[in-house]
Amino acid sequence: MKVLHIAGPSNSGKTRLIASLIQRLDVHLVVKWSHHTLGAELPTQDTAQFGQRGAPTILATPDGLVYRPGLSRPRVYQYLARLLPRDAIVVVEGDKSAPHPKIWLGADLPSEVWALSLVIGPHQPCGTTPWYPARVPLSQETVERLAQHLADQWPRYSYDLQGGDLGESLHFRH
Repeated sequence: MKVLHIAGPSNSGKTRLIASLIQRLDVHLVVKWSHHTLGAELPTQDTAQFGQRGAPTILATPDGLVYRPGLSRPRVYQYLARLLPRDAIVVVEGDKSAPHPKIWLGADLPSEVWALSLVIGPHQPCGTTPWYPARVPLSQETVERLAQHLADQWPRYSYDLQGGDLGESLHFRH
């Protein structure tokens, strides 16, 4: 699968940018990472009882799916790489500490983010990382221009993620 990964602080414009990008690219899936938990289940609930006995459970509802217990970051990417077509475009929002190339959107340069494929913001990064100068948070006009730029140039800023068997490690190519 092809991954276009966008990370940065809250209220920088990531969600609006991704929403605009979805209108321009054939996006198969958006993965939104959050540090918020879904909350604990009561021990008497069915799914909690299954988990207590060691069985992972998918809770399917009319408005979505929840997998318990939670999956580690590598496991999520492994499952997605196995389930989606090789040419699927997946947009990832958040997960700034993932060791994959990503687009950074923020007023300040990241201090602990690995593998940047593009920096969007007022400060030019050191080295050879591409830079898209913009005020943050992004204005709607900038969102539209930037979304078009990313749609036109997405292979430049994305990476291929391939997952073999679930026991194998993931491989990504930029």
